[in-house]
Amino acid sequence: MDLYLIRHPETIAPKGTCYGRTDFPLKYPVEDTADSTFSYLPSSFDHFLSSPAPRALKLSSALLSKYNFAKVNHNSIPTDERLWEMNFGDWDGKLWEEIPRKETIPWMKDFVNAKTPGGEAFTDLIFRMDSFINDWKSDGPLRLGWEKTNNKPLNAMIVVCHSGPIRAALCKFNGTPYEEAFKSPVDFGSVHKLEIS
Repeated sequence: MDLYLIRHPETIAPKGTCYGRTDFPLKYPVEDTADSTFSYLPSSFDHFLSSPAPRALKLSSALLSKYNFAKVNHNSIPTDERLWEMNFGDWDGKLWEEIPRKETIPWMKDFVNAKTPGGEAFTDLIFRMDSFINDWKSDGPLRLGWEKTNNKPLNAMIVVCHSGPIRAALCKFNGTPYEEAFKSPVDFGSVHKLEIS
């Protein structure tokens, strides 16, 4: 199965903002991102999923419209809670410079394992994405259920989510240490294709 992971569009969050669960309005019309993203997607797909975040759902709706799905609304788009961005807890929505350094310095030294106050560690996000991908492998329960219900193989699935989940998946598939997850760019609206066996 070809899995297309797409990052949501850019938001108006000020530069240097720590945000995962906080939602900011989109910076540009969602159609702009949908237009540029669409050219990297297959001509057809079998299944579509989104993070529950409004910024992801808006792009999902715009992309489905480009695939000629009539009257798509956010409530009709299938979502999966595991696709959420990392939960930064007490830091979420704040500027990094506003967060006490006595909290951020220890976390930055081991962001993979250290939890944010009231939030997650990167390992929590990794666990979520591993669980998600395992469910959609050839012998995964969600994939088997989907194929049985639809009476056809699942060949292409599109997922709109966030940079954190995408980075976790890319590290797993590329064999990259999770400590290096943020060294490669995952731009707004970018498409990342993985082959799931």
